[in-house]
Amino acid sequence: MFFSILLSFFAAFFALAFALLHLLASLSEVKKGNHTLGNTFLLIGSSLATLSLILYFFLPIVALVLWLISCCLICYGAYWNGKHKGNLHPATT
Repeated sequence: MFFSILLSFFAAFFALAFALLHLLASLSEVKKGNHTLGNTFLLIGSSLATLSLILYFFLPIVALVLWLISCCLICYGAYWNGKHKGNLHPATT
């Protein structure tokens, strides 16, 4: 019982850290004036991920679907930024 509570606490902590770190990264890039499609995807995805963590307490299934969509947006935004900056890892092409 204690292990499952501890595991869920760590999962929620890492999910929140993932969303907030990408939100801060996208906001700093937008503040610098770098308004690319990848940064827009990062901003939208991280905002939705943060919203889904709040929504989890009221509608868990909707929050899970929203979390999956937002993670896809974050990953595609990071991929797009790497591809257009020219520093994409060769294994992902």
